Amino acid sequence: MEAHAETSLKGSVRLGNYLRRLRAGYGYSLRRVEERAKAEGGEIDNSQLSRYEKGICYPSFDKLRVLASVFNVSVQAFSDVVDLESYESLKPQGGEPRALVDEGNAALRTGDYGRAFACYEYALDRLHDDAASGLSQDLIAQTRVNLAMALSRLGKLALAENELRQALRSSPELSPTISARALLNLSNLHADQGDLLLSEIEAEKALTLAKAQDLTLPAARALHTLGRVRSQRKQFVAAIEHYRDAGALYDSCGDRNEAVRVRINVGDCYVAMGKVREGIRLLRAALTEAKGEGLRRLEAQAWSNLGEAHFRAGETSQAQTCLRQSDALAGSPEKYPDILFFNAFYEWKMATEQNNPTREKIAFGRLKALRSSLEHRFPEVEAFDAFVERRRSDA
Repeated sequence: MEAHAETSLKGSVRLGNYLRRLRAGYGYSLRRVEERAKAEGGEIDNSQLSRYEKGICYPSFDKLRVLASVFNVSVQAFSDVVDLESYESLKPQGGEPRALVDEGNAALRTGDYGRAFACYEYALDRLHDDAASGLSQDLIAQTRVNLAMALSRLGKLALAENELRQALRSSPELSPTISARALLNLSNLHADQGDLLLSEIEAEKALTLAKAQDLTLPAARALHTLGRVRSQRKQFVAAIEHYRDAGALYDSCGDRNEAVRVRINVGDCYVAMGKVREGIRLLRAALTEAKGEGLRRLEAQAWSNLGEAHFRAGETSQAQTCLRQSDALAGSPEKYPDILFFNAFYEWKMATEQNNPTREKIAFGRLKALRSSLEHRFPEVEAFDAFVERRRSDA
């Protein structure tokens, strides 16, 4: 009965490719997965798995649970993989793996995360197809780390974490640069999910490795991440010091994107400390840099943070203007749901304070619609979730 149900469901080529990459990452044969499935208390024969990997049929939920145990991923990860089919039209038509990675890097820098994801995923598929030719394990690991960055920006944190752990597990002789990058991406994922202790541990490991190998850019990123951890703990003076040290290193490397990002973070720290005027000055300077460099996402972020700063200063009109500028950048053509949620949250707060029920209802509706697409947790998300939970309890 179950076999018939599976064959009646149209398969997913994307899910099949993901299962094949998981299996390759562990170095398992089809027969080995069958053995591991039995050890997990399930039944998946090698011919079934072959059909799944080819996209001929879709596994039942029970089979997905067994596969999740075999490959140490969540069942939700499989659902996320299928969700990513919306980016299939962005998949490149050809190209060498290194050129595809470069194309993905360019898309990532401009905030085109869907395009970056499509390039990295196709590059990784090509690399696995050519694995027998002796291509560098470092290139495969590097592509996994880059793919994880794109996935995390698209809100697929579980998938991103799995790619990073696969990269770290893929070879005991990875270059220090790639190892540091993988650790830092893991650190940021833990911070996104609110685990600051684990985030700090991974960032400190990466900083130690970067300093030992005299790696300037990984050291900058480690300091950047530690600044984020300090900021989330409300240790703003220490956070500013880390951010400024990171910014100086980014400037020396010519990494304009991250240099601007940390300057936005410094301005935000000043606002959080109550030094709003200085924070606004720094944020406007960072906004000018973001515009000049064509960094659309960072420009949207700077406008958002300026909106919050003016809100804190009681300057409602200026706050609304800034948030609308951010919405225009974040909503089209590439949506940034975290920024849009942030903006809607402060629109909601202002509408509530002004006793404007119509605007309050509209903003609340936007928040509910955007919340389902966010895995990244930040204070505004937690405040909204707490409000919804209180309202549910009161009802």
